[in-house]
Amino acid sequence: MTQHTPLPWRIVGTNMPGKLEIQWSPPDNRGYKVVCIFWRDGPEDVANARLIAAAPDLLAALQVLVLTPHILYYLEANDPMALEQARAAIAKAIGPQAR
Repeated sequence: MTQHTPLPWRIVGTNMPGKLEIQWSPPDNRGYKVVCIFWRDGPEDVANARLIAAAPDLLAALQVLVLTPHILYYLEANDPMALEQARAAIAKAIGPQAR
């Protein structure tokens, strides 16, 4: 299991023009934790913030795919490159122990 800030992450505008934050609120709803800050809010910055906010969900989805027996069997037999790419992305996110 990874050690990143738990889900869900959300993108929040702030009262400072040009500042976006990716935040996580704990289950007890006391405060929030800033995961990432963007000091601009142009279209590319918003797209980057969305990608970063989705990263934990994307990681979890890849982990499920490479650990689900029938999907793993299919990928090994039919698309080993896709399986290798998924494993490489997981390793990039959580470190080499993912291999």
